[in-house]
Amino acid sequence: MTSILIILFLALIAWFWLNSIRAKEIAMQASAEACQQIQAQFLDQTASLKKMKINRNQNGRMIFERTYGFDFSRDRETRQQGLVTIVGQKVTQVLLDEDSGTTIL
Repeated sequence: MTSILIILFLALIAWFWLNSIRAKEIAMQASAEACQQIQAQFLDQTASLKKMKINRNQNGRMIFERTYGFDFSRDRETRQQGLVTIVGQKVTQVLLDEDSGTTIL
């Protein structure tokens, strides 16, 4: 009985790890696309996890909501920050912090 629980626990950890890797890949792709849309440079070519929480989707299922941060530059001198919010495996929001205000894509 204990070995079954250990196997289930390890499977849950493996699933969470793979799910997190896929979410980060989606966040990096959304960040790069957002930078390309505003003709900015996507700095460091990465996004980092800022916040994660559990929400419910439309069907009432529990789902992870992750917020990733990334840096970009429009003039290649100043570093600005952006955020990508992913619910499950779907991008729901991209925020770009600019001098003129926050841009939402």
